[in-house]
Amino acid sequence: MKTKFFSIAFSFAMLVVCGLSMSACGGVVPCAWVKLDMEGYVYYTTYMYPTSHEHIVYYESKEAYEEDTWETNYLLRITFMPRILGPADVDGERVTTVDIGGKYCEMDVTINKQNGYFDANKKVYLNGSALTAQSTYECEYFVKYTFEHFSPVRGNPSGQFNHFVNKIEYK
Repeated sequence: MKTKFFSIAFSFAMLVVCGLSMSACGGVVPCAWVKLDMEGYVYYTTYMYPTSHEHIVYYESKEAYEEDTWETNYLLRITFMPRILGPADVDGERVTTVDIGGKYCEMDVTINKQNGYFDANKKVYLNGSALTAQSTYECEYFVKYTFEHFSPVRGNPSGQFNHFVNKIEYK
């Protein structure tokens, strides 16, 4: 009976410890809250890894998003690497939670050229500072910028809960 009790108690304790250590910005996983700060409709996906899907997709309106059956109505898409921890609400703002605990953090921004949204004079900004892309890929359909060593402000410095939301803009 004692062995069964200790086994159950140990399992429960391990679940609690693992849950706290893997929780998003409130726990010990270094992460950052990131928001696309643009007029229009911003959709935050739940895809965890940078596969064939993006983490933030920006549309002119909610109607454009709802009509986008072939994923061609988007204006801008953002993918983070190595992964995200999912969308969240922080102080009333919808954000995505980016894991910045690894050796690198990278961001790809893809801008649709087919609908006239791309402008070579515009830049991508993080918290008001223009970013410099380390590589650019351009074709007739889109332009893709890769920002290596993307450095958003951590949302949980030293394990303390911090409500800083990083803002990305294209202007």
